[in-house]
Amino acid sequence: MEKNYEVNLVVVGGRIRQARLRLGLTQRKAAERTNISDQYWSLIETGRERGSVNTYLQITKALGLTLDDIFYADAEALHVRKTLSRDELLTGCTSSEKAIICEALLSLKTILRKYRGR
Repeated sequence: MEKNYEVNLVVVGGRIRQARLRLGLTQRKAAERTNISDQYWSLIETGRERGSVNTYLQITKALGLTLDDIFYADAEALHVRKTLSRDELLTGCTSSEKAIICEALLSLKTILRKYRGR
């Protein structure tokens, strides 16, 4: 059975915009880091245009992101799971156990950020 995935271009563009703003870049400055124009960047960022894989790869490289970061809401959890799996720390765990461990780590990270500097 084939699975179809819907990509919400407005959400993807919003994630790109947030990352760009975190870096303090204008659309023009961000686009200068790629081979795309600032006008096209604007269309991507507002969700009015769908970029090619190459376009999204250029954008993520320019902003220090991954494709997971812009296409998945739970990208941070995916990064944690990939890192732990690569280090073989989750070997032998079920999918449910892996999800629980990743969620616990992300919760701990949130708590640490909250109390940082106190």
